[in-house]
Amino acid sequence: TATPTALPQPIPTAIPTIIPTLMPTAALADVSTPVPTTVLVVAQLYSGRLAALLRKHDITYPQFVILEHILRMGKDGQTIGQISDAVEVLQPAVTKTVKKFENLGLVRHKKGSADRRQKHVEITDEGAGFIGRLQASLLPDILECFEDWEEEKLTRFADELAIFREWLEHNRIRQASY
Repeated sequence: TATPTALPQPIPTAIPTIIPTLMPTAALADVSTPVPTTVLVVAQLYSGRLAALLRKHDITYPQFVILEHILRMGKDGQTIGQISDAVEVLQPAVTKTVKKFENLGLVRHKKGSADRRQKHVEITDEGAGFIGRLQASLLPDILECFEDWEEEKLTRFADELAIFREWLEHNRIRQASY
């Protein structure tokens, strides 16, 4: 019988060299709560939770992200390539999703205003209503998490998340395949 392989143990001496750029200096004193690991776990847990909630509405998480992005872009719309870059989903998947939503009457194609040869995807009134109803159905789940939070704590959390989101949006790692 094979002997189980021991799991690698963390090397405490490596922590101070890896984490300083990822954590505020004051947080370095307590390396038991590394921010990158927490962000990774929260992202995975929330993505999984949201995906499960969206399945009840016959929409996948990537489809939701694509449709929500198209809604945010307003009446000018965007090309498939622009949508793909923004939501970091491969162009063939965006094309397939847009076709599905077009067949459902949630989005439509229109000619670009600057270059009439380009097709832009824009949300329809039906699509905006669908996303609005979908977001409203998801709201009670997330609000349950924060129901016991004091307003100051919730405001501070929202402010910090906004800073993190802005940093992520301005520091995207672009993939050639998008």
